[in-house]
Amino acid sequence: MVGAANVGGREYGPYSPLNRRPNAGNTLEDEGKSSESTSERFAGPTGSAAAAMGRGGGNSSTAVDMRGPEPDDYLHDPKGVDGHSNKISARGFFNALTLLVLVLALLMLFAGYPILYQLLRDKVGTKGAFNLGGTNGTGQVASLVGLRALVDPDTPTDAKTWTSPVSKNTYNLQFSDEFEQEGRTFWPGDDQFFEAADIWYGVTGDYEWYSPEMVNTTGGALVLTMTDIPAHNLNFQSGMVQSWNKLCFQGGYIEFSIIQPGTEETQGYWPGAWTMGNLGRPGHPGSTDGMWPYSYSGCDTGILPNQTNKAGGPTYAVDSTAQYAANGQLSKLPGMRYPSCTCAGEDHPGPNNNVARSAPEMDVLEAQIQTKNGAKHSYASQSLQTAPFDNDYFPVNSTYQIHGTQTEINTYTGGPYQEAVSAVSQVPSRGFMGAPGTDAEKYVTYGLEYKPDFKMNGDSFITWYVDGKATWTVTGDALPARPEMEIGRRLIPLEPMAIVMNLGISKQFQTIVWDEIEFPAQMKFDYVRVYQQKGSERMSCDPSDFPTKDYINRHMNAYTNPNFTVWGDTGNSWPKNSLLTGC
Repeated sequence: MVGAANVGGREYGPYSPLNRRPNAGNTLEDEGKSSESTSERFAGPTGSAAAAMGRGGGNSSTAVDMRGPEPDDYLHDPKGVDGHSNKISARGFFNALTLLVLVLALLMLFAGYPILYQLLRDKVGTKGAFNLGGTNGTGQVASLVGLRALVDPDTPTDAKTWTSPVSKNTYNLQFSDEFEQEGRTFWPGDDQFFEAADIWYGVTGDYEWYSPEMVNTTGGALVLTMTDIPAHNLNFQSGMVQSWNKLCFQGGYIEFSIIQPGTEETQGYWPGAWTMGNLGRPGHPGSTDGMWPYSYSGCDTGILPNQTNKAGGPTYAVDSTAQYAANGQLSKLPGMRYPSCTCAGEDHPGPNNNVARSAPEMDVLEAQIQTKNGAKHSYASQSLQTAPFDNDYFPVNSTYQIHGTQTEINTYTGGPYQEAVSAVSQVPSRGFMGAPGTDAEKYVTYGLEYKPDFKMNGDSFITWYVDGKATWTVTGDALPARPEMEIGRRLIPLEPMAIVMNLGISKQFQTIVWDEIEFPAQMKFDYVRVYQQKGSERMSCDPSDFPTKDYINRHMNAYTNPNFTVWGDTGNSWPKNSLLTGC
């Protein structure tokens, strides 16, 4: 049997049977019955095959008759009958189909998708209508998944309109975010309308690093958390959310519902809810250099560096008695980058070089602690930051209207970098995380109603609100031309304004009482809503008369690198204008 094993192993593979019995038609002589050689019985293998069969030794009776079919191996049938079919099997068909699908999928991924993206992105990104498909007029929300309309479906029906108790105007809801969806995050690309900053806010010397990790939605609120966990060589982390280049508005009424951190006596936090022109990105000083806080259309001394003319005047600009002037210097601004007299052919946001462009600021809430009549309370500083400046930073106060008894004009009216048209109003004691009661009982609303000075004649106003009540109103006539300063009328902002919500900490805003503040601290937003009058809907960051999209795309490094502190850092030169350089 050793020989048979060797034959099977070498000629038929490792799984050939070791003990085969031949059929009667292929019989070999019984072992020991015949002395005939195998070669006489049949023509067996010759040459190497024969040698292979003989290497195992043993009797010739172990040889196999190869003239007939094998009893257990249908492949070795000398009849030459081929039972195979030329038809493809089901298994083969599905194998081929699978390969085809894989090839097509790879082609779509690496070729088809990029081609379709290039062909369709402009069509998808410029739908041109508002409140349809979640567009905001800039086209930047179209690439996100799960788009919704501008008005949040969770907004209550009774909040769809708002009537001003001061102007008596009725406004319709144009945008809202109720923050009801649990677990939203605001890293770049996460959200349709808002993005959390990932920067150090160096322009105000903040002690915190703004991180997207400190922002989410929890329990039906947008939550900004401040911790004392160091990051980026700073001692604190906190949250700032912006709608820059995603959601903007011009005119109307904006309202925030907020719970502030701490208590009404806790001194040190800097909660904010405010707006800024879309041509400047908060926390990116390279983008705001020469843009903030201008709101001006003149071409005179007001657009020049330090607000001084070529002769070194006027006197009020270089020998100011204002409390916060810098050694008599009224302004330390670099001048207006894009005045209405920008030379033809110079870089400009548009629509043409005769339209002044800038990045003004309006504050709905900047909270600070003040002591009045021996008691500490939290006050909402509500302001228009503007330039160029009045003499001693004082606008015409006869145009102010104070509503109620909880508001007074801010004692701080400005400094070398901004004029603050500002008042402070006491915040209700319940509006803080440390106050007794449930969160629902703590929310306080802060609002701003305004009419832009599109006619540039003073036909404009701003009214601020706290807890649903008007606090104060300023009209466009508060900022008239000032011949002694060689400047014209400053304007209630015309620019598309983006929304900012943040929780900061800095000694530049108020003295910090470290024993009073606790960490982690939270600031919560129940909602933010924007209303506008029928026929005056302006909810675009890129309107045709105040475009921003193309300009921002051309200078994206200014808006993405917070380490650029002045415009020159971006690699761009200051545009020429007819007054300063000539054209």
